[in-house]
Amino acid sequence: MSEKRNGTARFTDFDAYLAWYSAFEQMDSTNAVYAQLRDATANQRETCRISDIDRAISEMFEPQGSYGGFQSRTRAVAWQETHQKAIARIRQFHEFSAEYGQPLKVGVWVDNSYAFLYLGNPSKGIIVPTPERYLEYIPEADLSEVTPAELRARLSVPMGAEGQSIVPANQQGSLTEKGLSEKLEESKSEIEKLNQEAENIKDAKSGELAALQAQIDALMDTLEEKKQNLMAQLQEKMAEMKAMKETLENQIYLLDSQLYAIRCYAGEVVKFAHIRKGKNAPATEPIVIYQKLRFLDEDLGRLASLYEIQWNQLGMFESFLQHHPLALETFAPNERCVMLVRLSRTARTFGAKDDAPYSNMLDDYNYYHGKTVGIIIRNGENLYLGWTDQDRVHIDDDLILGRVITEVTPDEPKEFRFESDRQAYEKQQKEERKRLLDGFVSRSFVYNILQGVVDNSSLLPLPDGVKLNKQSEYVIYSMADKALTDNRFGSFTDILALCNSRVNEGDQLLTVQRLVPERERGWDGGWRSDTWVNTRGRGDRNRTRDCSVEDCKLYKANVVEYDEPEEWIKYRYVSGKNPDGSPRYAGPYHTRADGRLSDDVEILKRYTETRRHVFVSVPKSESEWRGTESRANFELMDGEFINLTYLNSVWLEWVITNSKLGGWVIGGKQVDYAYAIRYLKTAMDYIRKRETQETALIDAVAPEICKDPDWPLKLTQWKLDKQVRAVTPYQAKRFAKAYPSLDGKIQLKPADED
Repeated sequence: MSEKRNGTARFTDFDAYLAWYSAFEQMDSTNAVYAQLRDATANQRETCRISDIDRAISEMFEPQGSYGGFQSRTRAVAWQETHQKAIARIRQFHEFSAEYGQPLKVGVWVDNSYAFLYLGNPSKGIIVPTPERYLEYIPEADLSEVTPAELRARLSVPMGAEGQSIVPANQQGSLTEKGLSEKLEESKSEIEKLNQEAENIKDAKSGELAALQAQIDALMDTLEEKKQNLMAQLQEKMAEMKAMKETLENQIYLLDSQLYAIRCYAGEVVKFAHIRKGKNAPATEPIVIYQKLRFLDEDLGRLASLYEIQWNQLGMFESFLQHHPLALETFAPNERCVMLVRLSRTARTFGAKDDAPYSNMLDDYNYYHGKTVGIIIRNGENLYLGWTDQDRVHIDDDLILGRVITEVTPDEPKEFRFESDRQAYEKQQKEERKRLLDGFVSRSFVYNILQGVVDNSSLLPLPDGVKLNKQSEYVIYSMADKALTDNRFGSFTDILALCNSRVNEGDQLLTVQRLVPERERGWDGGWRSDTWVNTRGRGDRNRTRDCSVEDCKLYKANVVEYDEPEEWIKYRYVSGKNPDGSPRYAGPYHTRADGRLSDDVEILKRYTETRRHVFVSVPKSESEWRGTESRANFELMDGEFINLTYLNSVWLEWVITNSKLGGWVIGGKQVDYAYAIRYLKTAMDYIRKRETQETALIDAVAPEICKDPDWPLKLTQWKLDKQVRAVTPYQAKRFAKAYPSLDGKIQLKPADED
């Protein structure tokens, strides 16, 4: 289709055009025409700017102005108003042209497609589809080969009639626009040639300069080749020297380790303190070597939670091993055994010094021994304790004398895009080999220490020729803790989800974080304390701005409120493909059911959510200087507390004994056992005190019930079923009556990972 510009046009059948456009009374009837015109004018579109043609199409075939939403003006009304306004404008456009004899100027004319017409302003006009039906195109006169003199003769205009001449009179008979344009193109071509010649001279590509440049390039190539050859030789030599350096370092390390291992075997490195004295076990009793490292912060926390121990009378860890029977049962449970101990799995400490009753013992251990690995040896009633060198022995978890990985299995050959990637990979492989070698050597030191004890002392005798690096009738490797793994109750997170699912006013809550109201930075960099910002309180006033909730402290639920139920959707969508070709999903995500989702999302679940708000009463700090206590309700979010109302000692003892936290998350981070034990102990202390009171009430009705070790579990089962939160004399009678039908089996659903 040919495209024409400039020129003019005149209507040959304006009434037909107006009737055609006036027929679009309904908005939907314009969709096809709008789409057709948008496609036809695609080549006229400009980047980041609405073209004049696009604007004309929009003004004639789309409703203008705002509509819908909260407005009373609908889309249909907007189109009717737009349509009538466009009809009036088309009439005015034609009448102005006809009445005042103004030609219709053509912005663009595409045969059998569309025409864009305007009067004087080229940015304002109308669109006419299939213009041949309604218009006649009048091309603009071609004067490119006409001289001014020829045009004067053609139009009968004498020389000088138009006033002062723009072109001199002696040139008006010879100059034409086409001729001058051809000369202009010739001048541009000559300038381009001169510019290219200047570039050639600049780049030494012209004549003798090109020959000189070729000689220079050849010399530079030779220079570069020699540089590369010398650099390759240098790098090869450097690699050889680095390999030799690494080999020598490894040899020095292994030689030093061999010397140290000999000293370990000879008994020069570790001096064992005689902690307990008495009779030895029979020499035929096998030696149990525990492969799992024991961590004091975890084991002492477990013991403190389960047993009443006078920690202030024990002092150092050595005193605990010497005097308390639980220490022997925990750290040396067999008649002849070896166990390794260390201060902490993570080397982190939590809370204040007085948070745990055994904290002084941990502090003393850290002061005297740091991160060293201790070796506990028991032979009957005799107990020995020795300390390795922290700089020499690095064992994180398993001892495993018999099977130690000593080399890194190389990966499949890799391709690297950058040399830096290859160097980083080789560095990582080297560090991994070094780490494994260090682990092997550390275990070798421990083995030589123990084998030296067996061969060169009377601490732990074995028959001649029996070695500790191989299991036999005299040597047993044990991978298990003393207690067997018990999976009866899933995990602590499952128990916590059940207990926290029900919260009522008066329930006893244990906090697991120190909390203050969330605040924002002000314009001056300080903390804003706006009276209308109330993230943790109730109502509009910010009464919690000077309040806080202490960590690991008991509070009673003061107010429990619920929002109106809301419908929600859980969904995911395909974000790509996995290496095996299966779809890779993004999500799951959650959104309100009234939200807009694209058609390609997969809805996993529809559910109703009723948001709960739990508040505890805390004092305001400003009440301290006022002299009268003022309190405010402070909201605790889910995950910031443990509801102790339905918790029982059977559950807690199981969690403490088996370390089954189930990925417990506090403050957005998963916590380890050493961190969690302080909350478990505080909960256990409260639960035992409450169960003592419950025992007295139940014994008054049926004394045989509390002789059952699982009675607290059955009491929780009954409380949940009957929605009883506290035991009173009346509730004790009800429980005693229901007791024969209770089995203690409580449905614990896995905690929701979302």
